[in-house]
Amino acid sequence: MVERIVIKMGGATLFQQYGFEAEVRSLLSQYKRAQVWFLVGGGDLVEAMRTAHQIYPRLQEEEVHWQCIELLDHTWTIAKQVVPTELSIASREELEQVTQIRDAPGAAWVRVQAFYNRDDCHKIPTDWLPKTDWNTTTDVLAWLLGKIIDADRVILMKQCDCNSAWTLAEAANRGVIDSELARLVGANPSVRLNIELRQVE
Repeated sequence: MVERIVIKMGGATLFQQYGFEAEVRSLLSQYKRAQVWFLVGGGDLVEAMRTAHQIYPRLQEEEVHWQCIELLDHTWTIAKQVVPTELSIASREELEQVTQIRDAPGAAWVRVQAFYNRDDCHKIPTDWLPKTDWNTTTDVLAWLLGKIIDADRVILMKQCDCNSAWTLAEAANRGVIDSELARLVGANPSVRLNIELRQVE
């Protein structure tokens, strides 16, 4: 079996000239012998929703959460056009089919709604489910994807300063990762899934 890696690219990088494409191509070159499952964040699109919720706090937080999940379709569509990969996974059926292939390297952009959406989240083990609020970002969704596909590790690409020696709790306290990731990993101590923090070059 080849190594299976989930790599979460921050949405903010997607909206910066040159940075996103170069970083993804570098990762593809570095892990060409592995299975790489790319996830991309929401960047400015989701930040606009955060601002809207601050202005209009009467908006239901759970509904805003699912609207943000739907917005991730747009960054996924852009990412897979900017740096095409062998596969682009759009549905749960496609995800389940590709997950069965363990002996071939390759890369894929994964649509978040292929594994996490408002209609099918009841299929996910309760202990793995993140809260539907602003504490949940694509950091924790990368971990969730890693669990679902039985990945060997998850790499979270960060634009801010980060230290690979930090515990997840330390990284969460510094605002480098979302607090929900630290909570879920702590609530699932038997789950062995290596999580790495790496700074975008």
